[in-house]
Amino acid sequence: MSIAEIPPLRDSEPIKQSEFLHPGHFYAAYVFEQAHERETDIQMLIGEAQRLGYPVRYWWLSDAMELSGSPDRLIVCVHHPSSSEIAGMDLYDSLKEKQVTWDDLEAAAMDEYSLLGAPVTSLANIRSPYGDKLFPHAVSKDVDISQSNEVLFTITAEDVREEAEEYLGRELAEEELPAVLEKFKKSLEYLDWRPYLDEAIQQYQKAGQVSPAVDP
Repeated sequence: MSIAEIPPLRDSEPIKQSEFLHPGHFYAAYVFEQAHERETDIQMLIGEAQRLGYPVRYWWLSDAMELSGSPDRLIVCVHHPSSSEIAGMDLYDSLKEKQVTWDDLEAAAMDEYSLLGAPVTSLANIRSPYGDKLFPHAVSKDVDISQSNEVLFTITAEDVREEAEEYLGRELAEEELPAVLEKFKKSLEYLDWRPYLDEAIQQYQKAGQVSPAVDP
């Protein structure tokens, strides 16, 4: 990905190449026991999150810790790009209204979401801990990732404004915003995401989910 090719930020216009992750954002981890029996609830969760514009990733509890014989659990995590106390309530209320249920709801850490989470847009994306499809009959509506540039990250001007206001402890004036956005855009040219990818690969190699590197 060429960061230098990212177009200038415009108000409320996303940068298609990236999902801006911040430790202050709210990552809502919906937990499902006996996940293979919860197809409708999981599908509704993913669908509602997409409708509201929130990225979704998933992982298994066994990806994060040794279970020692305990049943595995599916974590479907929704990224709410906000640090507000009411972040995620729109999705939560919508799911409750539609009578969607889950077994637990926790706040995940950004590191869990970024290192463990696999992007998911439909039931067909979800794999069991053994690598097979959790819902074999589900049909993916996604474009083949191997043949396209998948959108992994999104940053909006509103994200930048919110972070700047949190730092300043006050609202950002309209005449101040363009300069902040321009400086932020230029800083992206120096962003190096490769160390995070290397760390993720090393973690999955330890877990046996990625094969060892080829000897030089």
